Amino acid sequence: MTTLTVLPSGKTYDVAAGTTIMKALLAAGESIAQKCGGNASCGSCHIFVTEGRKSISRIQKQENEKLDTLVGIGSKSRLACQAVLGEEPVTVELLTFV
Repeated sequence: MTTLTVLPSGKTYDVAAGTTIMKALLAAGESIAQKCGGNASCGSCHIFVTEGRKSISRIQKQENEKLDTLVGIGSKSRLACQAVLGEEPVTVELLTFV
């Protein structure tokens, strides 16, 4: 288990390691855009990982290529559908509200 903190609400959830951030957010009842069903093809689930970036999976080629096409990305950018949680606590900032 790990802890996922969601900003700007500040809510914290206990989540099983090995879960994508997208699945964890949806299971917790958080609203996050998801147009492509988690296939890294739309970029609508773009989030910032503000703490615990070393605890989540590394960016793979498909996610990196999609991030390169988006406006407003930075070093903390990830696609929630592709980032898999590890054992350490993670804090994410949701950029859009559904």
